[in-house]
Amino acid sequence: MKNILLFVLSIFTISQITAQNAPIDFEVNGNGANWTWTTFENDSNPPLEIIANPDPSGINTSDTVAQFTALLTGAPFAGVESMHGSDIGQFMLNASTSTIKIMVWKSVISDVGIKLVDPGNGSLGEIKKSNTVINEWEELSFDFSDMVGILYDQIVIFPDFAARSMDNVVYFDNITFGEQVQLPSPMVAASDPTEDAANVI
Repeated sequence: MKNILLFVLSIFTISQITAQNAPIDFEVNGNGANWTWTTFENDSNPPLEIIANPDPSGINTSDTVAQFTALLTGAPFAGVESMHGSDIGQFMLNASTSTIKIMVWKSVISDVGIKLVDPGNGSLGEIKKSNTVINEWEELSFDFSDMVGILYDQIVIFPDFAARSMDNVVYFDNITFGEQVQLPSPMVAASDPTEDAANVI
């Protein structure tokens, strides 16, 4: 009986640390709006603001979003982080949660970075991806499949990972954790080349 109880308790404990508080949608009854976000390396470090969606169109018609002002005088890697030990909770990524997506609205093309941090403040580093459009919402996907099986308790967002020529206001929203999208394998083999190899660069 004792062994069964310990087994059930261990399963319960594992289940408690494998599900992060997500999606992070900044809605009144959702996740993110009441978290303890801290900005860093952004000169005077203006706080992250939770505001009404300035452009409720396209793929993001939600009510509220996060606003980050990346200052000209801030570092390229200025960002915002959740609080260790609370907010997002303790979790491990797995095959079903290792794709992290975030919606961004930016007036410039630049990298967005996401980093996960363990309770001891260790990390395997951020993953960066650039937006491809400006002045409209876009969803970016980040592949964290190489970082599964590690206990995390903090998420860090770098909304404008670049050198700047001015202050840049970036909006972000709807951070989700999902499965890797597997592209289908070709059904037929590629055709034989028609050009002589000596004539091909």
